Amino acid sequence: MKWRLGILIILLMIFILMLRISWNGSWDIFNKYKNQEDWVGVWTASMQAPFEDGISQKGFENQTIRMVLHPHVDGNKIRLRLSNIFSEEPLAIEEVHVAISQKGSEIDPDTDQQVTFNGESTLSIPPGERKFSDSISLELSGDKALAVSLYVKEKSGPVTWHPISMQTTYISNGNDVSKSVSSAFNEQENSWFWLDGVDTLADSSVKGIVVMGSSIANGNSSTVNKNRRWPDYLARRLKQKDSDLTIMNAGISGNQLINSLPDKGENAYARLERDVFNQSGVKAVILHQGLNDIRHYPEYDADKIIERMKQIIDSTHDQGLTIYGGTLTPFKGSGMFTSKGENTRQEVNDWIRTSGEFDGVIDFDKALRDPDEPERYLQKYDSGDHLHPNDAGYKRMADTVDLPLFK
Repeated sequence: MKWRLGILIILLMIFILMLRISWNGSWDIFNKYKNQEDWVGVWTASMQAPFEDGISQKGFENQTIRMVLHPHVDGNKIRLRLSNIFSEEPLAIEEVHVAISQKGSEIDPDTDQQVTFNGESTLSIPPGERKFSDSISLELSGDKALAVSLYVKEKSGPVTWHPISMQTTYISNGNDVSKSVSSAFNEQENSWFWLDGVDTLADSSVKGIVVMGSSIANGNSSTVNKNRRWPDYLARRLKQKDSDLTIMNAGISGNQLINSLPDKGENAYARLERDVFNQSGVKAVILHQGLNDIRHYPEYDADKIIERMKQIIDSTHDQGLTIYGGTLTPFKGSGMFTSKGENTRQEVNDWIRTSGEFDGVIDFDKALRDPDEPERYLQKYDSGDHLHPNDAGYKRMADTVDLPLFK
């Protein structure tokens, strides 16, 4: 009898020990996932093919390209993404540095550091590909901009780029990636070259929203170097609310829903996977496009615009993402305005507001239009071309976004 009791006690002790080990293991797993960090996109620039002439066709040789960008978030680890998507030759970059930007082309020398790729300081990107850098320890602050400096030694050939950045890029002759003063940079361009993304390492609860748009998302007619695009204003609003969302701007000037034009980028549907779905940590999309299709193709009716929007909505939902629709803004007084186009715009906006196809609606049209003449911008929001908002108009667009919509 005693030996049976002894065996029972031993079995009970083994059971308790196994239960404790199992509990500790489960607790470790819980803590691991509770504290897990993931890469999430905090800045992007949608790339385009090089133009037939100009700097994108000519490319670079023995030059440093210093680009300034503003992610509007805090963090302490980042990585860069460089793109050779639209080039036919391998891209060789001799050296890459990153630092906190100061005035103009100047950088804070105390923050300057070399960026590596798989442990190497040099980088080669095959045609049609993109590459991430290694993790970079850098204190990222929402009120400070980054400066990314690339040195290209050999002839680059035609360049994958973002031609209208609304931000000055600085160019020098020779390798000046670590130069903190502005005197070396004697050439300026309003474009970004090869750099198409910045991620930060964040808690797994942090997710990104991508704005898919055209020139209004891109911030055309806003003040250069001031980060007054409406996605910038929205990003600042989210940061002030301590939101766990980031904003990535995938706007391309002149971009369309349906057609791909040489100097206007691939159409929104064609670039959806690259510019939205392949972003790190993306949760949702804001679609604000269609006005260029109406302006350039007056023969298109509302059904044609809506059909393409439905395709984008379906593809986004297939990825498990949420998509919000922005109503199309007024354009009476601009060069391509027609009454037929205005009727199409109104029909498309009515569908965006009432169809229920989008997961939520942001009524940019209502926010910016003149109540007495709704085909036009309210004057205080008009940049003067009757097509793009001014800084106040872009801020109004961001302010009209109902932030609880994203929860």
